[in-house]
Formats: sequence, C-alpha cells, structure tokens
Amino acid sequence: MSTDQSPPPAGEAAPDDAAPAQPFVQVLRGEPTAEELAALVTVFAGAAGGGGEPAAAARNMWGHPVDRLRYSIFSWQRVTLLERTHLRR
Repeated sequence: MSTDQSPPPAGEAAPDDAAPAQPFVQVLRGEPTAEELAALVTVFAGAAGGGGEPAAAARNMWGHPVDRLRYSIFSWQRVTLLERTHLRR
C-alpha cells in the first residue's frame, strides 16, 4: 500500500474487491408483474432455509419400545422398567 492511498473506512469494502452482482432470477419469456416476481423470490427464499439454528426439541417418549412389553399390570418388572425408562432424563 502506498502512502497516498488510505484504507477504506471500517464496514465498507474497497471498490476493487466488489464483484458485479449476478441476477438471482432471469426472465426468459413473458413479462411478469412485480408481484409475480416478488412471489417467486419469496418461494425461493423460503426453500433456501437459513432460519438459524433449531431449538432443542422436547423429549417425547410416546411410542417408546419399552411400552410394547406385555407384563402384568401388577408385575414389579413392569413398574420398575417403565419408571426407569420414562423418568430418565
């Protein structure tokens, strides 16, 4: 860098570094209205995702395989197995 050139201010890119922007959507035939183009861009943006990191899901024990075991309702095995499985965190 020479002394006669100063760096660009913080937050701004130098003009030499900026690449020309490519069109996101190119209309090949017809003349869509601004509303139609806006709807299309909205669909593309929604399909692209980028909604951030998902939150941790709550633990759902419904349909757990241990529930399919057929012990008697008064069996100590059933009580302890279900308690150990469903109360575990």
